[in-house]
Amino acid sequence: MAGVALAAMLGGCNPADDGQGPAAPASPAPEATADAPAPPAELTGFTHVQDENLFGYYMPTQEVVIGDLRLDHIHIGGEMEFVAWEQGERMETYAPVMLQFSDVSSPLVTNELGQETHARQVRVLPSAYKLGAGELRFVGSAPDIGVVQLDGRLDLDQLRQTQAAGPSGEGQAPVLRVAGQIGSERLENLAFFWFGGD
Repeated sequence: MAGVALAAMLGGCNPADDGQGPAAPASPAPEATADAPAPPAELTGFTHVQDENLFGYYMPTQEVVIGDLRLDHIHIGGEMEFVAWEQGERMETYAPVMLQFSDVSSPLVTNELGQETHARQVRVLPSAYKLGAGELRFVGSAPDIGVVQLDGRLDLDQLRQTQAAGPSGEGQAPVLRVAGQIGSERLENLAFFWFGGD
């Protein structure tokens, strides 16, 4: 499971008043320098680069579990799905970029492909996304999970090689790396391999 990254900052304080007058004023906080990276701008709207073939299922290379929910994949749809969504044709259960989780406390069932899967699935659909030219940014939420915010980079050269090799996916080199937040879980450098689907 991806670890939770915690950062602590210790601040100085003025010595207590010793009765000899007011304490010296605190030093001003250092100003941000031009070299400091700016935080990413708040993500709004839905944008993608047209006709980039990113379709598939991006499977995490390590287990990510939030309570009873295990991240199965990030799904990216095809051009028609993007166009429909961005023109306002929305579904409650599908988006061209979304996360899918399995409730590992739910019973196992056999799906239409003859595979065993958990009966309960949870999808996180976007409230905003930006996708293309190697960038993947996503914001969404679901009641069982909370807010999901991902900032990632797609290795387009590796993705093209993997797509050309076929849909098997597992065991191939990662094509996507993300950092961000899934509910209370902070993720750093989470990797995904590509699976083309059955």
